[in-house]
Amino acid sequence: MSYVAQELSFRAGGRTLLDRVSITLAPGQVHAVLGPNGAGKSTLLRLLAGDLEPASGQRVLNGRRLEHWTSVERARQRAVLPQQHGLSFAFTAAQVVELGRLPCVRQGPAREQAIIAAALARTDAAHLAQQPYPTLSGGERSRVQLARVLAQVWEPALQGPQVLLLDEPTASLDLAHQHQCLRLARECAAQGMAVMVVLHDPNLVLSYADRVSLLCCGQLQAQGTAEEVLTPERLRQVYGLDFSLHSQNGQRWLQVRP
Repeated sequence: MSYVAQELSFRAGGRTLLDRVSITLAPGQVHAVLGPNGAGKSTLLRLLAGDLEPASGQRVLNGRRLEHWTSVERARQRAVLPQQHGLSFAFTAAQVVELGRLPCVRQGPAREQAIIAAALARTDAAHLAQQPYPTLSGGERSRVQLARVLAQVWEPALQGPQVLLLDEPTASLDLAHQHQCLRLARECAAQGMAVMVVLHDPNLVLSYADRVSLLCCGQLQAQGTAEEVLTPERLRQVYGLDFSLHSQNGQRWLQVRP
C-alpha cells in the first residue's frame, strides 16, 4: 500500500500554483521534494496532508481516496510538520509534544508520558521538556515540533502504512541536527512509513533520499532516484547556477561553481 497522488493542480488568486503533479510515496522510502522558492513544494505537501483541496486530480491513501477518510482517521494515518511553528500559549515543550497524542488511542498516563519523553529524546530535546515553548530558539522549536510529529505516529496504524509529511524540517537547524533529523526520517522509513520531506539542499537529498521530485514554477521537472534527477545540467536549468558533481569513495556531492 502507498500514497498515490495523480495529476494534482491547485489555483489561488488567479494563479496556478501546482499544475498536474503526480507523486507516489512508498512505505520504506524517503521521498524528497526539491525546487526553488515558489516552485509549489509546500502547496503539494498541504494537498497531500488534506489541508488544501485540489482544483483537479485525486489522492489515494492506502487504496482509499483521501476525502473518504475522517479527520481522526487521517490524523492517525499521517502526521504533518509545517514550515511555521507559531504558538503563543505558554505551553511547555512536553505539552506541545502531547498535542500530537490527541488523535491517538490513549495508553494510560504512565505510557503516554513515556511516549512523550521518548519522542523528545529522539530529537535531542529531552532537556527542553519543561521549558516554556515561546522561550525556545527556532531550532529548538523545530526539534520539539518534530517530536510532536513522531509522537503522533508512535504506534502503527490499523489501516495500512503511515505517512510523514515534513516541510523544510532542517531550515532552522544547525548542521548536526540537520543530519540527525534526516537520519530520523530514514529510521521512520525503515519502520515501514512513507516519508516525504521538502528540502533545499541537494547534497542532503543525495545523502538521504530514495526518490526525488524536482519542481519548478508549479510543474514537475523530473522524478526518480537522486542520481537520476540531480544532474548539474538539470539543476542549472532550474536554479540558473552552474553545478559540478564530485564522487569519492562511493560518496557523491554537488558544488556550485563560482
